[in-house]
Amino acid sequence: MLHFRSIVTILGFIGTTQVALASGGETVKPESVVYGYLVDAATRKPVSGVVVSAASVKNGLSKEVYTDTDGFFKFRQLPSGEISLLFDKKGYRNIRKDAVAVKEGVVTKLTIEFFSEKTGAESLVEFEHPVLRLVDGVWWFLV
Repeated sequence: MLHFRSIVTILGFIGTTQVALASGGETVKPESVVYGYLVDAATRKPVSGVVVSAASVKNGLSKEVYTDTDGFFKFRQLPSGEISLLFDKKGYRNIRKDAVAVKEGVVTKLTIEFFSEKTGAESLVEFEHPVLRLVDGVWWFLV
């Protein structure tokens, strides 16, 4: 029985040594990820086929992905720092998000509302309350 324990101990030590040598003593850094969804601002439906570009002059980063049928995009293995994201699709207004912080090991989620070129954000603002409509009317009269 004593001989069996010695063999198991030695095999365990060899296995541990092999794992340590295989990793080369390097630690694996956690992955930085930026992902998100694009939806039509008016219909709230996903927008597919949007070109999403990530760029950083400081890090020399330049990546490009497309949204899938669910409006989903994902960038993996990003260097730490700030990146700019550009969202582009024909028929929609381009959106640029500057200074998106990327931190080591942090997953960043974005939800982007895409506005059609035919409609704008101004058309979505409505004054429902009578006092607000009155103030809005007086304001335009004075201008």
